[in-house]
Amino acid sequence: MNIKHHPTDETLLAYAGGALSQAMELVVATHMTLCPLCRDKVAEFEACGGAMLNVNQSLSMDSDALDHVMAMIEQESANENARVTPAEMPRRVAVGGSITGSAVPSLPTPLASLLPDNILSLEDIPWRTLAPGVKHFPLKSVQTKGTVRLLKIAPGVSIPDHGHGGHEMTLLLKGSYIDDVGRFRAGDVADLADDIDHQPIADTAEDCICLIATDAPLKFNGILPKLLQPFIGM
Repeated sequence: MNIKHHPTDETLLAYAGGALSQAMELVVATHMTLCPLCRDKVAEFEACGGAMLNVNQSLSMDSDALDHVMAMIEQESANENARVTPAEMPRRVAVGGSITGSAVPSLPTPLASLLPDNILSLEDIPWRTLAPGVKHFPLKSVQTKGTVRLLKIAPGVSIPDHGHGGHEMTLLLKGSYIDDVGRFRAGDVADLADDIDHQPIADTAEDCICLIATDAPLKFNGILPKLLQPFIGM
């Protein structure tokens, strides 16, 4: 999988430190099952945090303590045998505990664990029409002050031009879209702050399916989308 767009280092650092909301953590964890680069980065951040914690708990700090910590991180990066596989990697995104496995082999574990047992693939999602050419499936079990949902966009259909009242993260699971930021394909993540406006358009012959989490309502730039916003819940 040729992944070109990743969560920012700030987002990955927040994930490693347990500082993300459950909705944002779900997007990052699902992306990490597909992306070895981000798995390695998070492992390094976690190793750094653990090493710094050990240093801080010491009664005294040697003058070379920082060098010692950095050496530990480099050793962790070099030790491929210490790397966990996607199936083994613990998932913090869970309702009531950690995720250790899944009965849904065709879906990434963090996402699969939050779907009904009868959903074995993206084709099994009971989509609900949101707008012409756009369907969704809300993940109501995820605790968030914003929204988290699966979104299905038909070929050639666009999401209305909008900005953000907060953080928005979108993980592409199938198909692709293009917007003001770039072109996103399966495995890519759009990690957008509140200063980004865009209008995603599904640009291939297949449906574009993505996992989207927001922590605040979108800011639509058109009159009609603004009027419909209370009904579509975005």
